[in-house]
Amino acid sequence: MRKKIPYGKQNFEWVIMQNYYYIDRTEYIEKLESLNETNIVFLRPRKFGKTLFLDTLVKYYDINYAEKFEKLFKDLYIGKNPTPLKNSYYILYMDFSGIQTENKEKLISSFKNKIISALKGFNTRYKQDITIKEEYSEPADIMNTFLSEAVDSLDKPIYLLIDEYDHFANELLSFNLDLFKDSVIKHGFVRKFYEEIKKGTKTIIERLFMTGVSPIMLDSLTSGFNITMNITLAP
Repeated sequence: MRKKIPYGKQNFEWVIMQNYYYIDRTEYIEKLESLNETNIVFLRPRKFGKTLFLDTLVKYYDINYAEKFEKLFKDLYIGKNPTPLKNSYYILYMDFSGIQTENKEKLISSFKNKIISALKGFNTRYKQDITIKEEYSEPADIMNTFLSEAVDSLDKPIYLLIDEYDHFANELLSFNLDLFKDSVIKHGFVRKFYEEIKKGTKTIIERLFMTGVSPIMLDSLTSGFNITMNITLAP
């Protein structure tokens, strides 16, 4: 059967199982693990396959996919050269694309809903009942409660994957610079959220991988989130 071109496809399992062409970049999984850094940022323009690579990481590291490892990766580099950490994490996946940016209220509400959706998905996938305080107004407080309880509830660490970390920020930079600044300054809700992520990397979050387009928001967070290594220009 002729292979199909996976234009716009972002689900690694679907691409492999439905006989699409797949350019094998799984050797980079091995390279990522060999780095001394566990908190990574990778930036590229849109349509460069970042989301598909992120989903490849999901399927490789997720404990729920251990039984599918051979089926998904047998013909790929990493399937023939598996690393010690394969299928050894709970995956927490967040996608910050599509956040409403019309005003501050919609921005915070949309950002908060993205987080709640990700946490609910986590609980469902792993049959957990970790507390999600939807009534909290601050996304950071929701994250703090969840991660604090996860420390005692989970028997394995979390690999946090964040896609399009700066999607909404780039929109704000185009038409509402004041709201951008207000969100990422010392007491801004975005900065406080990432401060909770930073705290989580000292407890239950063992690895972090973020994708985006620009380093501007990351630089704006300054010391609130100074834990990542930007590998964008790495060979």
